[in-house]
Amino acid sequence: MYYISVDVGATNLRVAVVSEGGEVVERSSCPTPRSGNSYAVADKVIECINVINSNFKNEVKGLGVGTIGPLDIKRGRVINTPNNPIRNFELLEPLRKTFNLPIYVVNDCSAAVWGEYVWGAGVGHLNVLYITLSTGVGGGAVVDGHLLLGKDGNAHEVGHVVLNYRSPIRCGCGGRGHWEGMASGANLWKLVRQVSRATGFNISDRELAALKPEDVFNGWREGRSPYSEVVNELAMINAAGLASAINVYDPEVVTVGGSIALNNPDFIKLMIGNLDEFLTNRMPYISLATFRDDAVLVGAAAIVHRPPKHLLRIQKTASNISSFSS
Repeated sequence: MYYISVDVGATNLRVAVVSEGGEVVERSSCPTPRSGNSYAVADKVIECINVINSNFKNEVKGLGVGTIGPLDIKRGRVINTPNNPIRNFELLEPLRKTFNLPIYVVNDCSAAVWGEYVWGAGVGHLNVLYITLSTGVGGGAVVDGHLLLGKDGNAHEVGHVVLNYRSPIRCGCGGRGHWEGMASGANLWKLVRQVSRATGFNISDRELAALKPEDVFNGWREGRSPYSEVVNELAMINAAGLASAINVYDPEVVTVGGSIALNNPDFIKLMIGNLDEFLTNRMPYISLATFRDDAVLVGAAAIVHRPPKHLLRIQKTASNISSFSS
């Protein structure tokens, strides 16, 4: 038997077939729609599922979705997301209308941490934290064996922890001094602008508009200003954010994923080296995400494989449906 899993990112949408042991056996990806109505994203998900599922149609047990947030978890819809122009979109309702399967929709980092807990670095542990450093900054937490969800499914929104209430940098959500606003791929240019001005380095608006995270990290490795100063500041920001999450959730295991982390392990080492400046709780074991780029895909399958009981109650999914039809 297999599971269909979906990773709805701000930039890309990925679909996979995952085995009962957590192995990705087939995958597909495409850009996440950035225009259209509230069903545009779900329509693209359905299109991708119908393509990838052709060889497994009679063996699929369920469908799991890990998505950018914030969420209205009872309705399985995204509300006011800061990183996609379609700020509000439906997922659970159109998917249920299309596929006769158990279907669950959770935040992408909630999915990823559940994947670590069920099949990854968290096996044998009751307290697990997952952090993504990517287009946005997010987190998911398992505490005492329970996947934290919250009243709306947003108990994990660590990217919107306020690290500096006086910061001139505003997050994509509009908040001031948020971890995501200062450290995510989508907002890194804002930190470059701030540090450049503070250090007297002149960088034009045109250069800022064209700047990519890899430009910043390559400049740091080459010792070029202002990128050396930017990455050192970024390491402190991320250390403060990660320490805040560790202080709140007290995990035994932390895994870090997302493109910024996975593409720059030397930067993650620098970040971890700054944690002692901010930690109150005992240092946990920290590693890169077990399933690398597939963290959300594997995690969404884990949600279907072993659904948390409180998620079953919230989304009221029938657990005895086993056929796949569209």
